[in-house]
Amino acid sequence: MAVYRPKYRDPKSGKLVSSNVFWVEFTLAGQRIRESSKSTRKTIAKEYEKRRRLELEQAYAGMPAEDPCSRIRSVREILATYQTAYEVNHRPHSIASTRSALKNVEKHLGEALLPDLTEDRVRHYVAARKKEGVCGRTINVEVGELSRAIGKPWRMLWPRLRSMEERHDVGRALNSDEKQRLLQAADISLSPALKTLVRAALLTGTRGGELTSLRWRQVDFDQRTITIGKAKTVAGTGRVIPMNDELVTVMAAHDRWFTEAFGETRAEYCSVPSDPTRPTVEIKTAWNTLRTSAKVNCRWHDLRHTACSDMNEAGVPEAMQLAIFGWSSRKMIERYSHIRTEARRSAMDSLTLKAPQKPEEQPNPIQSPKDSPKVDTPTLVM
Repeated sequence: MAVYRPKYRDPKSGKLVSSNVFWVEFTLAGQRIRESSKSTRKTIAKEYEKRRRLELEQAYAGMPAEDPCSRIRSVREILATYQTAYEVNHRPHSIASTRSALKNVEKHLGEALLPDLTEDRVRHYVAARKKEGVCGRTINVEVGELSRAIGKPWRMLWPRLRSMEERHDVGRALNSDEKQRLLQAADISLSPALKTLVRAALLTGTRGGELTSLRWRQVDFDQRTITIGKAKTVAGTGRVIPMNDELVTVMAAHDRWFTEAFGETRAEYCSVPSDPTRPTVEIKTAWNTLRTSAKVNCRWHDLRHTACSDMNEAGVPEAMQLAIFGWSSRKMIERYSHIRTEARRSAMDSLTLKAPQKPEEQPNPIQSPKDSPKVDTPTLVM
């Protein structure tokens, strides 16, 4: 083994000079290894030689070895590589969610090198996001995506960094007044498709991504059904949702608008497009404008909570709800169904301290001989 500074001839002076950077040289499996340590310090060059030899020995034995270049890349470079690979085999909605999560990671940590991404550095990132008012779940998603981009589990990279506490009561059902305000705001919205999306979400309980990726071949007016494509869960993929009269009216009106805007409704066209050949993956801006205009504080996913609560209060069987919403466990019904104030008030009206009133006795017009009252018969005196 050798650590040395190679000599080279200076092109300007023609003199033989030594390099400032140390190189390493050793032999492994009959192969001569000679490469730069990229360091001007001899101690670091020696450590580099040890690690490099170990990596090559592991590779020779068939064990995976980490690429040394990956240890000095910036976070921005790592995220770019990860997102490029992620987009190959994931749905547009998932890609948009990942891109949104990593956008903030790149903003705060993009310039950091991977060796500098210590537990304290990530903890400072978490603190900065909390100061911005971001909820615990969002922070967990962002740090989780960062660990997946690096290629190692969170617990291995930052074992003492605990995940943020997440709220378990997130999600609520809109009351009747809130629903009407949302519908009225959608009617005057600058986005024609939003009018359809809000109504379809409330009338089907489908997820936002399932609606925005819907193609016309999945809408059958003859059978009055909507067939969901690839969903978040296996149980939800391919499920068929019957359209009631209100939803048929909504989709028929949307069909007329689509035809006027794009000429025809081809089977492969996306039904809610900015470009009919590609699904809409981001409605966040339009949705925020809509709910602000309606003065309703809710998430888009709360429309799904609302549909589930409507069905529960209407007495729809659980098995039917599981089929319509694409769930495999009744626990999801418990999570998505919310007892609203109107239903609670109706339930409370059934409680009373008054004594039950006895029904008034009505004479029975037809009496059997046994039930006839006894009448004293006068005795005849002869």
